[in-house]
Amino acid sequence: MRRKLGQHFLIDEKVLDRMVQYGEVTENDVVLDVGAGRGELTVKLAERAGKVIAVEIDRELAEEARKRLKDYDNVEFLVGDVLKLRPSGFNKVVSNPPYNISTKLLEWLIDEDVERIVLTLQREFASKLMAKPGSTKYLYISFLSSLFYDSNIVEFVPRTLFRPMPKVDSVIILMKRKKDVRELDEEVKKFIKFLFTRRRQGLRHILRDLVRKRGLAADLSEVFGDELLSKRIYQLTQSQLLSIAEKFLKLKAK
Repeated sequence: MRRKLGQHFLIDEKVLDRMVQYGEVTENDVVLDVGAGRGELTVKLAERAGKVIAVEIDRELAEEARKRLKDYDNVEFLVGDVLKLRPSGFNKVVSNPPYNISTKLLEWLIDEDVERIVLTLQREFASKLMAKPGSTKYLYISFLSSLFYDSNIVEFVPRTLFRPMPKVDSVIILMKRKKDVRELDEEVKKFIKFLFTRRRQGLRHILRDLVRKRGLAADLSEVFGDELLSKRIYQLTQSQLLSIAEKFLKLKAK
């Protein structure tokens, strides 16, 4: 069951201690711990944070964690899928989440305007998260995270430090919210996310399809320029993607 849920629990005490340190957790913080398991990391967070919201989908593990933390009155336990529960009121995340929810979890956390995020992630996924425009690994989550966060891989974590042991190595990533970044309009966000579903295709081809399907009146070369239209989606910078989305969404029907 736990393998099916993508859960691999970090058991190294020193690494867990460093995760709390990367989070700069203090008594003024409310910290979210996703995939709390038996509470190994939750205990360390509870010792420093004002409050910890611990989420675990496995009821048996959640019960073990509750017993371990019975002497702490600053921990709130939630049993279920964090992406359905969507707790609120936290300002930091320090967590070893299930690998298979990494993308959806980060998209939600970015929307929640969390000030500091410390996560263990699959090494390969982290390389995609950190990818830059021009890299074939550049995804929508790469665009979104770099728009709102300064991110760094702060530590390599070998697979041998997890139970059950996964097939891949992990890293710890530290994400700090950027200041004075304007929020994205939902339509702009939705449009850019759609573009990344066809990220290896040329922009001209994608927009031509959309213009035809939506019955829009537009000379693409005039609106966007031939040089930009010749690029593939993964080659576009943040500012180019934002400009393309805003211009396209202003096009009128015939």
